[in-house]
Amino acid sequence: MLGTAQLGGNYGIANAEANLTVQSSRQLINYAISAGIGYLDTAPGYGDSETIIGGCLGDFNPKTRPAVVTKLPSVQRLGLKTEEERRSFVYSSVMSSLDRLKLAALDVCLLHDPLDMSAYKGGIIEILNELKQKQMIRRIGVSVYDPQEVETFLSLEGVDSIQIPVNLFDQRLIRNGMLNRLSEKGTEIFARSVYLQGLLLMDPEKLPDKLKQAEAPLNLLLKYCEDTGISIKELCFLFVRDLPGLTGIVVGCETVEQLEENLKWMSLPPLKQKIMKEAGGLFAELSLQIIDPRRWK
Repeated sequence: MLGTAQLGGNYGIANAEANLTVQSSRQLINYAISAGIGYLDTAPGYGDSETIIGGCLGDFNPKTRPAVVTKLPSVQRLGLKTEEERRSFVYSSVMSSLDRLKLAALDVCLLHDPLDMSAYKGGIIEILNELKQKQMIRRIGVSVYDPQEVETFLSLEGVDSIQIPVNLFDQRLIRNGMLNRLSEKGTEIFARSVYLQGLLLMDPEKLPDKLKQAEAPLNLLLKYCEDTGISIKELCFLFVRDLPGLTGIVVGCETVEQLEENLKWMSLPPLKQKIMKEAGGLFAELSLQIIDPRRWK
């Protein structure tokens, strides 16, 4: 699943190829589609990514193209006072995404703001379900940040998909059983933040001051990978890939070469259970100041 936040500018603490040109972005997306990538992850807030994706999809067979996952911008932050205003905003946002993506229906539309799940007594979810009934959206869901939001999602009816943060350092949804609960409910589960926005790939000695507390676990990760002979990037990727119940993994790439590398790892044999257990155990209980990018201030 190709993440396209990078197409809209600088994303991640370690992003080195910010501000891709439109030509480079199109090349990356076209390569991903040709290679059989199953999903493209985007949002109206990711710069021109929806428009760029829409320009690429027309070159491919609609029956074999990847599904597009996009998002509804935050509604509750707008402070819209009436249901009519909120419905107008949601309809307008979805129509704009359809226009930019050049699609007749959105494959997946997620709430970008998890607070919208419960805002207005669930009114935003109701509006998305209206659009689903009108066949303007096929599946609806939410992009979440923490276990409390997953708990809210699990209590909802009529939602199909969820995007969750999970990686070697952030194992909260594995340890508390929520990943299993989502899978048992039949939820379409997309994992993001596989490299924790690039933190897992950073040199422990070159961390910015706000992330100095990540130095010890990063050094531990470095030593473990040296001892086992597996690269940090490969271990982090395969650890998430091999979790049961996932539908797809959102991985952002800035170059075709990075995409080729990720595609190669997707086809590798499973990690040995010994490594899954050992690596997971080393980083099972890390501070929220490390694992939640919203706290990197």
